[in-house]
Amino acid sequence: DSRRTGAAVTRTSTDVPNDGRVRASPRGTMDHVPLPQRPPKRRRRREGAAPAAEAHDSAGAAVAAVPNREGSPEPDWAPKTGVPSFAPDVKVVRWVPGKCQYEYKDHTADIQIHSWGDSVEECFAWAALAMFNYMTPLKRLASSALSAKGSAAGTRVPGNANMGAHEDDDEDDANDEDEDAPATEPTVGHSFEVEAHDAHSLLFAFLDELLFNFHTTMTVCNAVQVLPIERGEGTWRVRGTGVGERFVDGVHEQGTEIKAITYSAMQIVERDEAEAAAMESADESNPGAKRRAELFVIVDI
Repeated sequence: DSRRTGAAVTRTSTDVPNDGRVRASPRGTMDHVPLPQRPPKRRRRREGAAPAAEAHDSAGAAVAAVPNREGSPEPDWAPKTGVPSFAPDVKVVRWVPGKCQYEYKDHTADIQIHSWGDSVEECFAWAALAMFNYMTPLKRLASSALSAKGSAAGTRVPGNANMGAHEDDDEDDANDEDEDAPATEPTVGHSFEVEAHDAHSLLFAFLDELLFNFHTTMTVCNAVQVLPIERGEGTWRVRGTGVGERFVDGVHEQGTEIKAITYSAMQIVERDEAEAAAMESADESNPGAKRRAELFVIVDI
């Protein structure tokens, strides 16, 4: 409040003291009234994670433990989960050089995945592997994981360790056609179940679940199993399992990021035995035309 008395100006400020009464303070001073503070929240430990060891400073007082980023190539936030097992008597689709049943087709600003197989379930699995291979080459996934584990200190590699080191991939593919499985055992995996109202929305939910899991846990699958689709009245359901390696920035090669799955121009084709036999003379430009099933899905990159 400012009041003019003759030639002099007197300014006063008000504050709230501890006793709750309003008083005037001398010019140039202001009492600080702290806002009420909430007590700090206790951080919940992730399920399955071991409790961190308590550290102490030089005076013997306990201090908060800091994750050791130099001790492992895996991110500190990566969940410590085991590798899920595949269901018996159901085909497991594994990524093997020279034996992949998918292709990439050009599309305006996006990419179209075309996969084929003896069943719709197999097409789902091949489409998933095509998605992962587009984001990081599955051909070098195992070797990159080995180099990450065998590094001197397990630290993050600056830049990308694999860029420009595999110019002879085309020649290597011809020599790898006798391989039957990935070179190393998987270290991570993801089992899940999705449901939708029809085949197209089920394909969307299936790929979207794997893509979401990649963006949250960095799990790259090089083997996928899809159980038989349950085709109910208005409800379609499928269970799947994917295993592979944890993507490590600076160790594994980066491809092109897939941001989302789309419904644009999505197609799922099923043929019975008679229709498949009739397609034997189909155009050779479509490798999936002679198979029992094929699908097309556009992903946003």
